[in-house]
Amino acid sequence: MIPLYGFLQGDTMGILVLAEEGDTAAILAQKLAAAAGVRVRTVSELRVLFRGHPVPANLTLEGAGIEALDRIDVVRIESC
Repeated sequence: MIPLYGFLQGDTMGILVLAEEGDTAAILAQKLAAAAGVRVRTVSELRVLFRGHPVPANLTLEGAGIEALDRIDVVRIESC
């Protein structure tokens, strides 16, 4: 398990998200959206940003160079 700091667009707080190395950016976005779902209405079109750059939906965390305790941001695709 890889702990990550996640921030979902529209949420007021960060969330610790547990991910697997093989998770794709799309899976990670959905995990964060589900965790924040009690505060933020989720949408299906989400994109992960890492260090301010979009991560392709099919790229794994390992492939994107995302490591334990890194920060990721999840935004609606139309916001990119």
